Amino acid sequence: MNWVADPLEFNDPFEFSLHEEYYTNSEGKQEFLELNHKQRIKNIQEKIKTFGVVCYSKKYDDILLWSHYADNHKGMCLVFDVKNDEIPFMRKISYDKKLPFVGHKSDISYEDIIPVVTTKSMDWLYEDEYREVITQKKVLKDYPGDLVEIIFGCRTPLYDIKIVRDIAVGKNNKLTISKMVIAQNSYQLHKLSIGDNSEIPKSFGHTNLKM
Repeated sequence: MNWVADPLEFNDPFEFSLHEEYYTNSEGKQEFLELNHKQRIKNIQEKIKTFGVVCYSKKYDDILLWSHYADNHKGMCLVFDVKNDEIPFMRKISYDKKLPFVGHKSDISYEDIIPVVTTKSMDWLYEDEYREVITQKKVLKDYPGDLVEIIFGCRTPLYDIKIVRDIAVGKNNKLTISKMVIAQNSYQLHKLSIGDNSEIPKSFGHTNLKM
């Protein structure tokens, strides 16, 4: 099962931030253009504090993703086969230079909140992120599809690989077991997969393995 995280604890300090309409008055102080907008911003912020997300990416070979989210390449990446009927629940992140604007509606629905929780700075574009947006957080949620592959980082210890492999293959012996390896002459990661997941190659025990 996946952990539904609290985005307010993420490494991006702009999570759930909103575009605010204000002006600078004659005294040099910033004031909202209208009090209703100020109250609406406050209501939305209170509401989205209860939202949680599960983050996904279409990439498995990005160096920064492994560095930021897989314990400096010592972790693993889970690969899911997501069915068509589950795809609508995957919200693709929009990357923008400006904070999202929620408009002037007095009633705020779930769909009105979605742009707030699925908009990030252009600086995160490399992640190619998708999200499941859930009206709970810090709870467990079923996988979005079938777990079909486990990819270990280029620095994952062999001991950890064997433990995870034994547990995972014990539940599904068709799982593909792979490991990321370092390219010989470029700043790239490549995936090395084994055809038979019943035995882990000794080469998987070499950290920073090159190919």
